[in-house]
Amino acid sequence: MINQQQPLVSAYIPTRNRADSVMRAIDSVLNQTWGNIELIVVDDASEDNTPELLAELDADVPVKIIRNKKPLGAAASRNIAIAHASGEYITGLDDDDYWMPNRIEKMMSAFEDGYSAVCTYDIMDYGNKTIIWKKKKYISFDDLLYYNQAGNQVLTKKEYIIEAGGFDEKLPSAQDYDLWIRLTERFGPIKTVPEALQVVAMDKKRDSITTSTSKTAGYAACFEKHRGKMSEKQIKYQQYRFDLATGKPVSWLQLVQSTPYYLLKKEITRKLVL
Repeated sequence: MINQQQPLVSAYIPTRNRADSVMRAIDSVLNQTWGNIELIVVDDASEDNTPELLAELDADVPVKIIRNKKPLGAAASRNIAIAHASGEYITGLDDDDYWMPNRIEKMMSAFEDGYSAVCTYDIMDYGNKTIIWKKKKYISFDDLLYYNQAGNQVLTKKEYIIEAGGFDEKLPSAQDYDLWIRLTERFGPIKTVPEALQVVAMDKKRDSITTSTSKTAGYAACFEKHRGKMSEKQIKYQQYRFDLATGKPVSWLQLVQSTPYYLLKKEITRKLVL
């Protein structure tokens, strides 16, 4: 039942050729305990039966279905959704992920002035195992200049995203990371709800809606975009992570010299596993 006494939250899902999973993502939005939600689905010119599934969608909450005539990519599809959003607050969802029923309610309860956004812990689903990604209670601009510590989704105000300039459509990937940096720079840290309220499908995570075949190229471009804001330590750590991502050999000495103290345990564990 719609509760118009609560602020309207716009939830958007960009999708392309994910008929096998997009309805699960949609259902997880429609089943939220928050009483005032609108759903915006941007179909990025899908070539499977996604359009037919979306046409049959029958929901008790307002739903907007937008179809791109040709593939525009993830960032453009998200920006289109944001432009059509009516809510004061806005959050997104990848089409192969899904939410716990109280995700929006918990995030809205946590949102307050002085913060740019709210995120939650994530359940990283690798198919044969799941890992809970626990995040810092408060994720600052300085934290994000080391790496994306907020994840792929936050809840924020629509006006904040507009003021920050939206998703950068020139980046082939890492558009979320880039936007979180700009949000925290302008509006303050991201606050974390210490509960696992989103499942991220890592076993089949493929950025099919993005035209670039190289995620590392996107992160490299994001790094160069924000390099001037980074300290020497942040630059070293970014370069260390890029070496890891591209398969270059990384020594223990480089690990210790590049990694800030509070991230050493994480990086040592990762190196031992690899």
